[in-house]
Amino acid sequence: MSLPVLDTASTYDIPARTRRVFQGATLLTLLAVGLGSVVCATESGFECGNWPGCTASALLPTGPLTSFFYKNPWIEMTHRTSAILAGPLALAAGVLALRLRHVHPLAKALPWVTVAGALVAGYVGRRTVLGQPVPAWAGAFDLGSALAAMVAMVVASVALGRTPVRWAPWRSAVPAWTGLALLVTMHLVSLFAAGKGSYTRCLSWPVWELLAADRSTGPGVQVVRVVLAVLAAGLVVATVVSAARSPRLRPWAASAPVLLGLVLGLGLVIRLTHSDQLGVPFSLATVGLLWTQAQVAARTSFARVAP
Repeated sequence: MSLPVLDTASTYDIPARTRRVFQGATLLTLLAVGLGSVVCATESGFECGNWPGCTASALLPTGPLTSFFYKNPWIEMTHRTSAILAGPLALAAGVLALRLRHVHPLAKALPWVTVAGALVAGYVGRRTVLGQPVPAWAGAFDLGSALAAMVAMVVASVALGRTPVRWAPWRSAVPAWTGLALLVTMHLVSLFAAGKGSYTRCLSWPVWELLAADRSTGPGVQVVRVVLAVLAAGLVVATVVSAARSPRLRPWAASAPVLLGLVLGLGLVIRLTHSDQLGVPFSLATVGLLWTQAQVAARTSFARVAP
């Protein structure tokens, strides 16, 4: 069975402005999720004290350069800026797509999912910064909304860029989507496994009892995380093997094992050293792997429609 055509030139001309808006919204959602993981890893989320702005005294340089990756209000404000801009740009993408003919319905509908995700993330983020209680389920809903927003814009951008297309998943799409679903589930479960102040609540892979605080949640949730991680890693590998058969997917297929290797390697070092100093690259590699898996899933799910 041959691969469907995934990356041919579009028969219908999509305005360059619309393409740029979709691409910008997609990149901003990635940036928002990536910087959100950095905020968590550096414990910078409470350094401004208000929302959406920040106090002038907090933004003034008060510490040595070695403290850049720890409780830095500039990291928090950069994350807020990207998250706040992602919503309006996704809204613009949704409005522009409604005016287009021949584009796939997902290209029109999914930007609105991103808008909804941005609103949820903003609301929960505001409550967190202002010191209002945010239970684990609300944190999981917040993270799930952010990840859904990112995946939605990836799929919408791919659908728009391949116009005219139809939804026609190839075999590679099965492990890609299943692996992506397991990755997202694993990260959501982490919110329930993390003890108070634990790095486990950040976007990362399981590192057994990284902090003693995790023990307060009991071993059951930790076991679930590890099982999900093992299954997800296997599906990432299966996705790479299947996607590598397509020349146009090979760059993504080549990126995934590198990122998976980084995640597992950094996780092992953190486990052996009992240190969270590698938290930033660990979380960024985790986000990169999610992004890559989403790209492969989207790009193996559409086939071009003959004019």
